[in-house]
Amino acid sequence: MHYYGGWMWPMWGLMMVFWLAVIALLVWLAVRYTRTHSNGDDKESARRILAERYARGELDTDEYHHRLDNLR
Repeated sequence: MHYYGGWMWPMWGLMMVFWLAVIALLVWLAVRYTRTHSNGDDKESARRILAERYARGELDTDEYHHRLDNLR
């Protein structure tokens, strides 16, 4: 039977905290990445809808350009 002098228990605790921190960091990065990339898609979607409304004649040219400038 090996005896490590009791120093092994704190090391296991530190390793557990380390890996929990790594997992939390990965989750945080994943959430941040998806939020950042979804905002660009929302703007493109809004521009597409605006263009469709302009093509159907729901918006005049001035209103279309005004709303398009607000999206930028």
